Amino acid sequence: MTIELKQIQKLASLSRLEFPAEKLPAFAAEFQSIVGFVDKIQQLKTEGVPPLTSVANLESTPERPDVVTAPNNREALQKSAVAAEMGFYSVPRIVE
Repeated sequence: MTIELKQIQKLASLSRLEFPAEKLPAFAAEFQSIVGFVDKIQQLKTEGVPPLTSVANLESTPERPDVVTAPNNREALQKSAVAAEMGFYSVPRIVE
């Protein structure tokens, strides 16, 4: 799969990212190498290989108990927020 500059510009627009025009070719080349790597991975034969959820042996991974360590000070934290409503942070709508 070949990545074209138009596709990079469209992806940047959808992601609300801005790239200087002179850096687009380098970014396209880097993106192309990532897509090429994904294509290589997709060609691997994985039939019969069980899916992994972790590369660590879960029996040997210690888990900490889920304990509250700090008090809930939501009101104090939200005082510095631009906008908060009903205990939640309010952010501008970006998808219409």
